[in-house]
Amino acid sequence: MDKRFKPLTREQQFEKRINLTETIKAHPDWTIAQVVAHIRAELQLTLNEMSRFSKVSTKTLQNIEDGIGNPTLETLDKILNRFGMKMAVTLINTKPSPPMNLRIHTE
Repeated sequence: MDKRFKPLTREQQFEKRINLTETIKAHPDWTIAQVVAHIRAELQLTLNEMSRFSKVSTKTLQNIEDGIGNPTLETLDKILNRFGMKMAVTLINTKPSPPMNLRIHTE
């Protein structure tokens, strides 16, 4: 845990994790950069701690948080799975899209 903060009790850690997931659920519009930064800030982790915990390099984590990274799904799974989360697809538009005219070419 970041040395700037007082260590949390197990109960406080559990409560923070619950609040963390609820906050992320309430913000489906957040980018992955915002989600990763929020996880780290809320749990009061340094980049090095999050790196060790998730098995993702500090440079990759920093790039993701800065919005300049282009992480693979495997990398995102490594990060999110450690915090009891996983990637999901969410519809952002409730209106169905008009059908597309696709042509399939076979030889």
